[in-house]
Amino acid sequence: MEKTIYSRFKELVNNDPDHPAIIDESTCVTYSGLDRFIDTLISRFPSFIPARVGIVMDHSVEMVAAMMAVIKSGAAFVAIEPDFPTGRIVSFLVENGVDFVITQEKYAGIVNEFTRLIINSDIYVDPAIHPLPDRSRADRPAYIMYSTTPEGYSLGVAVGNSQVIHFADSFKRTYNISGDDIMLQFSACINNIFIQEIFGALLSGAVIAIPSAETRNDPEKLVKFMDDQYVSVVSGFPYLMMELNAIKALPMTVRLLISSGNVLHAAAVSHLLEQVPVYNTYGPAEATVSVTTYCCNTGVVLPDGTFPIGKPMNGTDIMILDEDLNEVAPGKEGEICLVGDGLADYYTGDHRADLQPFANLADGRRVFRTGDMGRQLADGNYVFLRRKNSEVNILGRKVVTGEVERAIRKSDQVEDCAVVHYTDEQGLPYLVAYVVPNSKSFHLSWVKNTMAQYLRSYMIPEFFVLLRALPTDAAGAVNPLALPIVLKDNKAV
Repeated sequence: MEKTIYSRFKELVNNDPDHPAIIDESTCVTYSGLDRFIDTLISRFPSFIPARVGIVMDHSVEMVAAMMAVIKSGAAFVAIEPDFPTGRIVSFLVENGVDFVITQEKYAGIVNEFTRLIINSDIYVDPAIHPLPDRSRADRPAYIMYSTTPEGYSLGVAVGNSQVIHFADSFKRTYNISGDDIMLQFSACINNIFIQEIFGALLSGAVIAIPSAETRNDPEKLVKFMDDQYVSVVSGFPYLMMELNAIKALPMTVRLLISSGNVLHAAAVSHLLEQVPVYNTYGPAEATVSVTTYCCNTGVVLPDGTFPIGKPMNGTDIMILDEDLNEVAPGKEGEICLVGDGLADYYTGDHRADLQPFANLADGRRVFRTGDMGRQLADGNYVFLRRKNSEVNILGRKVVTGEVERAIRKSDQVEDCAVVHYTDEQGLPYLVAYVVPNSKSFHLSWVKNTMAQYLRSYMIPEFFVLLRALPTDAAGAVNPLALPIVLKDNKAV
């Protein structure tokens, strides 16, 4: 029988039940203890055989147990951060038709229109609980990852058990992950790096180390946590790498850094390269996590100051194709397309029909069009060049400019707008909003208050520029090249 996430986890429980599985700032739970926790939660499920279950929780032992309980029950978890705007949380859970929501008491009010299972750190786990049946299947989705269309509408990416197992095996082989490793859990649950941190560790017999939100947001406290918990593997966006690069020295236990989610500039890891191996990776949520890897320590820096994304590592092949899905000449620019194992099953949500990136090649193989432009180097490594659409990462978090534009237009102060991203002197992106007001009595504070009802703080542009009209091209579309450029140096705050 093909392995599932839970069946692979259960093998590790049986092999080494007392090995630590998860540690945070106050708790340590073993593999067998986590397994009992999983059964305890399933026994409390308000739905006997659910299909989809929402999870709105702080990152914690309880959150990981909830995810695993959902998977063992045969369902898919739909996780979303509790600090998202309430309307966004509710709409995404509704669109995905969750049977109930697992949450904590402090967030219960956010999801009060759903059936809820409320769990907290004081939940009693019966050490003698009878194991419940494993209903997970390899061909069923394990989770639905939050994403957005280029226009900014919410979208779910359904990823199966088999894809996660496929990735975890590749991750373990590529980076030699073992029971001796302790992996930092830093990323938000709406990023596919989160899947790497949880299942890349948990299905390799390693330990997950989860800092509190306060610790994650303070670089000095985060490094102390890493030191105290003997963290050996750290993955995250280039923004995290840049913060770690600024400290005097990494904890002695750290042996590996993995950058994901955006282009990696050499300047962001210059000091880190002197201490540990640093890998640059690439992979969208539709490919589970990452599909390529590149060792920066022995690699080359491209003329624009960034590193290549490397070569495929897990059986998912890369092809550089043109608009008609024909391969471009070696070294030429084209769209990065993925073929092979590890691709997502399908999309969910009201706007799933708006995005159709999956297609079939002439030979019948299923291909995923990433929307990213790239090319292959002479040595076989691949280079990411840019996004085709309006997606950008701000402080290590994905932002779709179309979603920001929609939020701005909800204000009765605005007639039209356009949001563009630029990069500062360190290569970090920032947002600029170009706004056409509908009257002379324009109040930016009113517009921002409206935006805050729909967007998280990092999605609100740093700069706003008022225009009489947006410049357009011959086709009537906004011409970004005709917009006034707003510069930001690397010391701006």
